[in-house]
Amino acid sequence: MLAVIGLSITDVESFAQRQPAGERLSLTRSGSFDPCFLSTTELVRFQFIQGRLCLNCPQHRKGTQSRDEPGLHESIAVTSEQGIPSLHYVFQTAEQHLTLNVQHAGKVRLESQCLQTGERVILEQPAIGMVRCFRTGSRWSDQFEGSTLLHVRQQDPDGFDQHFGPLISCLLRGRSLSAITRETSLAMLAQARRGGTPTCVQIESMIDLLSAPTVAQRSHAHRQLLKWGTPVIPVLQALTSDELDAEQRARLGDIRFRLWSCLDDTPASLAKLLVNDKSYWEVIVHQLNEEQVRLADRHLVHFGVSPLAPVTTAEHRVAATPETNLR
Repeated sequence: MLAVIGLSITDVESFAQRQPAGERLSLTRSGSFDPCFLSTTELVRFQFIQGRLCLNCPQHRKGTQSRDEPGLHESIAVTSEQGIPSLHYVFQTAEQHLTLNVQHAGKVRLESQCLQTGERVILEQPAIGMVRCFRTGSRWSDQFEGSTLLHVRQQDPDGFDQHFGPLISCLLRGRSLSAITRETSLAMLAQARRGGTPTCVQIESMIDLLSAPTVAQRSHAHRQLLKWGTPVIPVLQALTSDELDAEQRARLGDIRFRLWSCLDDTPASLAKLLVNDKSYWEVIVHQLNEEQVRLADRHLVHFGVSPLAPVTTAEHRVAATPETNLR
């Protein structure tokens, strides 16, 4: 599936014109190594919260560990500042060099290079803001972005999984991002059918009230946005600072902080976060059948945005779980 959100391609080849298959990284051959050191070390524990990787601050300890085997080198170093951990991890084989850097628990940078083809992929997840992925080869380059790792993966699932799939599955203790995205799509359809999430107009009216003349009005809007929960986040992410006054910025910062969970994502929690995010529906639309697209469109129109762009019947896929199972 090659749908795109916020896709920026420099004056080079598009996804449809990307490099020959022989130049693509393949990490599925027998004898290749999986990065597993991080699943056995007790230095750190990763979490997946609101579609992003982060370190669990209470569960870490400073130190270094490494292992060397024929054709394989792994090392990990964990530091900490005022109880907030940072990490540097290296994985090297004859086929792939992979590094993972985490600063202050939530700023993540992944870099993977295929030594046989020279293909290089860099994924940058800032503490706040869009996740970006850059892919370069000998004669091509791509770059794309999204608000979560799910957005980024869905724009090039095969390439993402080839470079980062085994590592992320290791970080999440066996949970693959592929399975998470599949289960989340089904949960989003169920959430769209149930309804009950606020509309874009309702959310924007509460944001406006955060700068109302009375404290009572501002406090009411603050409480209402918190009550609605994570379905408001896609609207908050679309705001720019010059649209807001100082109190709005402060209150919205507090709301984002309070809506951040300490618990790992589930398909249901991710569905609540993404159900009002049209950009994510756009990157999964080709995985949906016609009935599911109609359901998504009804939800988006009710939310207050335009429906998804039409796709032909041949482009639709039937979801892995029958629609009736979601009722």
